[in-house]
Amino acid sequence: MDDPTMESIAITDMLERGALQRVDAGSVDAFLTCEGLQVLFFAGSKSQRGDAHDVAVALREVLKDYAGQISAALVAAPDEAQLQPRFRVLALPSLVLLLEGETLEVIPRVKDWSDYVRAFRRYLGEAVASETASSREAHA
Repeated sequence: MDDPTMESIAITDMLERGALQRVDAGSVDAFLTCEGLQVLFFAGSKSQRGDAHDVAVALREVLKDYAGQISAALVAAPDEAQLQPRFRVLALPSLVLLLEGETLEVIPRVKDWSDYVRAFRRYLGEAVASETASSREAHA
């Protein structure tokens, strides 16, 4: 099985700290009942691992900035292809932002930090740790 945690310390870190759950086709609907903004992380295949790690680093920072406002989950690699059409994922890696199970936005591939900040601000407003987020945005 192609496991993204084998090559991304950021993914492993989030899983170990409980900041990132694992979901598959059978458990994704239960995950989508979480309160607040939900994020599904489609990491992609082994050939996309470098990009997946970069996206994971951005997600980890967003989760810190919006602590308690976001539930995030890594989609199991074997189920990604099955779930991609449902969540409008066309490119990997991707972050899918949802509210009450409805897809709000898909952020495909690696983006600049400022793109992640703008996307999450659209739905959550200014980050709790806005000084940190503003500092990173200025350096992006």
